[in-house]
Amino acid sequence: MSQSTIPINSKLIDSLAQIILSLTEEEREFLEQKIKPLSITETQSKLEILQHDILLGVNQIQNGDYVEYDDLSLSKLLESIKTRGSQKLNWELSQ
Repeated sequence: MSQSTIPINSKLIDSLAQIILSLTEEEREFLEQKIKPLSITETQSKLEILQHDILLGVNQIQNGDYVEYDDLSLSKLLESIKTRGSQKLNWELSQ
């Protein structure tokens, strides 16, 4: 029986390794926090929160508690989300 092999993108891996090696100690610690696997307890907790949020959203839709967007207002919403995301990322990196 032959074993199937998965092609490896060695150029990508080499590039990632170079990037990681160029990080400061603080940046490496931040990266480790971001990519570490979750424990079963953490995974279950996140799943429960997600299920709760989905039910909340379904209830809001059923009750008419939502906002409809047109092209102009959607553009403004997306810009606002982008700005808040950048601010959050900058705050996380500064911690």
